[in-house]
Amino acid sequence: MKKVFVLLWFILVSSLAMAQDDAPEIKGEIIVTQEKEIEQVKENVEKSKAEAKKEKKEAAAKKKEEKLQKQIDSKAKSISKEEKKVEKLKGQLEKGKLKGTLSPVDVQKIEDKVAKSQMKIMKEQEKLTKLNRKL
Repeated sequence: MKKVFVLLWFILVSSLAMAQDDAPEIKGEIIVTQEKEIEQVKENVEKSKAEAKKEKKEAAAKKKEEKLQKQIDSKAKSISKEEKKVEKLKGQLEKGKLKGTLSPVDVQKIEDKVAKSQMKIMKEQEKLTKLNRKL
């Protein structure tokens, strides 16, 4: 009977030892697979961050381009408006000279306005040229 207990005890201890030996191998495999999954998740996160950063840059560039285009359109409109104003003033000047209703002071005022508008047109055209270079 004593031999049977010793034999059972020996079987029990050896089976526990085997069970413990098998467990670390399985845990090791699980740890390796978990590490691989963690690395893969990190790579995916880095890729998504890079893509988000790239999209943000593209959006900023697009917004900047739209802003420049808006400024260009505004300058072109301003130039057109000033040119029409110059034409109108020149028309008034010629009409007044033909009728003889303008005094020399009035003629000088109109000519000054025309010169001022032409200077403004030149400045606006320079600004427009600079904006077109940026675009």
